[in-house]
Amino acid sequence: MNFCILAKELFTYWQKEINCDKAVQSLPRALVMIVFFALMLMSHQMLGKAQSIEGAIRSDIEENANFAYNEIGTFGHKNINDVNSFADFYSWFRLGFAAIYMPQTKWVSESSKIHPAELTFEETQTYLELNRKLGPVKLSQQSAEVGECENFAFMGNLDPTFTPESCYHLGHEFYIQPSAFDLEFKGFKEDQNKTVWFPNDVDVTEWIEYLENTSWLTPRTDHWKITMVLYNPHYDIMTVTEIHFVLARSGKIWKEISFLSLKLEPYANRWTVVPEVFFYGCILSILVEQGRDVIGRLRTGHLHCRTFLWEYFNVWNLIDWISVTASCIYLGMWIKTNLDRGHLQESFEMVVEFCNSGDMERCLLGQGELFEMTTRVGMAAAWTNLVSSFYPFCILLRLFEAFSLQPRLAVVTRTLWASVVDLAPRWWVCRDDTVNPGAERRAHFGIIFLSVFVTFVFMAMGFFGRNMEGALHVIRTGGTFFFRALLFFPGFPAFLYSDLRN
Repeated sequence: MNFCILAKELFTYWQKEINCDKAVQSLPRALVMIVFFALMLMSHQMLGKAQSIEGAIRSDIEENANFAYNEIGTFGHKNINDVNSFADFYSWFRLGFAAIYMPQTKWVSESSKIHPAELTFEETQTYLELNRKLGPVKLSQQSAEVGECENFAFMGNLDPTFTPESCYHLGHEFYIQPSAFDLEFKGFKEDQNKTVWFPNDVDVTEWIEYLENTSWLTPRTDHWKITMVLYNPHYDIMTVTEIHFVLARSGKIWKEISFLSLKLEPYANRWTVVPEVFFYGCILSILVEQGRDVIGRLRTGHLHCRTFLWEYFNVWNLIDWISVTASCIYLGMWIKTNLDRGHLQESFEMVVEFCNSGDMERCLLGQGELFEMTTRVGMAAAWTNLVSSFYPFCILLRLFEAFSLQPRLAVVTRTLWASVVDLAPRWWVCRDDTVNPGAERRAHFGIIFLSVFVTFVFMAMGFFGRNMEGALHVIRTGGTFFFRALLFFPGFPAFLYSDLRN
């Protein structure tokens, strides 16, 4: 008795076996990439050490830099969060910040009979006992750009001295509390004529009073900040601390503290290079594999560009190339950041020589340049960390690629793909009813859901936009509504009512 097997069925079986074999080979590599990328990320970002230093600085500024003291000067009733006017800022800087960061006498315990002794120069260069100050304190500001008044005629009738130049451009206006991320990456156009440097070893009381007397801050000032650079030798971490004050055109002063931390010698421990070698070894293997695939397709006669691109660039090959490209971008940014750190250390050593030799002109000039260089290097390190934070998504997609090639693991990817038609129109997912039968009927759910969701978003803006920060604009309202209402966030009613009461 003879049995015949169709060639199509045979080739389908062989292709399935080949895919399973590829899954067995690619899954371990994806898991290895996850492990070594995590190790590499932890060694690059120093999350625990940097967070410890930044937390200590933030806590000292928020808790100990007080003003509004009582009559006998033993208790300050206000802190940085109570700075709501220019006068409050000068009081906070003079009585609070200068007292903790630029003290001139040693601290003694409360009600102690010990007379506080004068600090030596070396003692004035330390902060929180264990951190070394690098350079003076920098106070800088940004002026708002002149804009057009929306209703100049009305204000002109009220005040004849009011001119069209009295209104300011609202390019970077913050209607709600800005985050440290917003302030770090929005840019800061420094007014060089208003920049002030405060040495760490002198009493700055008269300096602050002079700034207040000469109106250093004006209504045109929309952003000013205090910058200081610290170095922790125990962790080998340099931290740029910026205390921001943002004057909204409503008159509200937003306060925020941001940090940029970087390790000066990232390869002090030679073992930190091991995860990088293994991770980029995996990336190199992906590149070699894709190169062989391209060469093999070209040898089979697929020389027509359009045909080759259509057949080669499927979803999974595209994910491979995205992974390779993103890893190369991250590697380039990491190498550049390390080179900048080396130049930064050399510049610091040069400035120290100028200051020790008595060349004060070059010393002060070098300190200003060092501040700019330190900020640039810190920003470059922050961008590098930001790119590295998105890369795990590429690794996750590679895991899905491995899952899709193995029948049992493919249940995950097939389920996700099949569920897409519940939220997307039929024409966007598949044009063939034989592949996705009933897709058009299920796509109606996505249309109805989006219609109701968008309607409720605009209703929430109308009802609660004046009272809740979470309903201020479309994007924020959509996020608030989705996470708190649709996902049944436990604290949603409490948050809602507390915001309304406030």
